[in-house]
Amino acid sequence: MTTQSRSLRFADQLATHPYEWPGGYPLYAIMDDGEPLCKCCAANERAQIGTTTGSDGWCIRGLDMNYERRDLFCAHCSTQIEAAYT
Repeated sequence: MTTQSRSLRFADQLATHPYEWPGGYPLYAIMDDGEPLCKCCAANERAQIGTTTGSDGWCIRGLDMNYERRDLFCAHCSTQIEAAYT
């Protein structure tokens, strides 16, 4: 699987299913530089994510759950990423 298709698969998963089941915990993407990306940016920036070179800041390495961090903000749009326990 290519870097582009893996990143795009993560972006699509986050955009269509932004909560982990079971539990309903909010998800966010972890980019190749370690920065978080929100569900809206994952959906809106599909073109960038789908054509990533793997080291350009648009490569999604995985998804993670935000349990308690109230200081977690999207690196692209600066929107606060929802925490499960606030």
